[in-house]
Amino acid sequence: MLFLLVSFSTLGQDRTLLKGKIYTPDKEITSINIINLTSKTGTTNNEAGEFEIEIALKDTLLFSSVQYESRKIIISEEVLKKAFLTVLLVDKIDELKEVSISDISLSGNLFTDLPEIPTLTQADLGFPMSDTPRLTSIERKLKTASNVSTTSRYNPPGMINVSLDGILNRINGRTEKLQKAAANEDLSQMVDAGVAALPFSFFKDLAIPEERIRDFIYFCAEDKIFYSLLSETKRLELVEFYLTKALEFVKERM
Repeated sequence: MLFLLVSFSTLGQDRTLLKGKIYTPDKEITSINIINLTSKTGTTNNEAGEFEIEIALKDTLLFSSVQYESRKIIISEEVLKKAFLTVLLVDKIDELKEVSISDISLSGNLFTDLPEIPTLTQADLGFPMSDTPRLTSIERKLKTASNVSTTSRYNPPGMINVSLDGILNRINGRTEKLQKAAANEDLSQMVDAGVAALPFSFFKDLAIPEERIRDFIYFCAEDKIFYSLLSETKRLELVEFYLTKALEFVKERM
């Protein structure tokens, strides 16, 4: 009996208080059920998404609600050491029951239904259609500055002709400037996506002022893996990436 009491007492002493914050895509956080499946205890978050719960190493926490997909997290030594946990929840997608529209049978699953739904293109309606993506303003200027064609009144058909403007633009550096501008435009679009991926409150919790968020994302974009994390399916990896980069940014750039 004495041995059992000592064992339970030791287990109690090993439990520590974990603080954390929940983030959601819509930035409006409702009450989330936070359950420690190991200790059979639970709590919920406040309006800011913050929560506290007692944990021990290898405990399993369950975050669930009607609106978001449930998520289980096993407490690692790293989480235990930090005593803080960031949790990103994604919207729950409810599959619809099978419906019938005209003579098309749908299951409610977009991945299987979309190929079965007939669609009309511009060509079907008699409008001219091009498969070539529309050029951006910078790309149009770059193409004009290069001005390369395959035919001209001076060259026989099939031979490449570079205009005098194209040669002069390369000599005076205008073509190179436009190439850099096009690269900067692509980078700017990536940074826009990186900023919009998470709410401003997330960056605030990383000790990054709102006016420095874009600077921080440009800093992150210097890492080659940044672009690969912008997909919707990589949100959790992006959060971890930002958490790591924030420490470097605050230390080196602020």
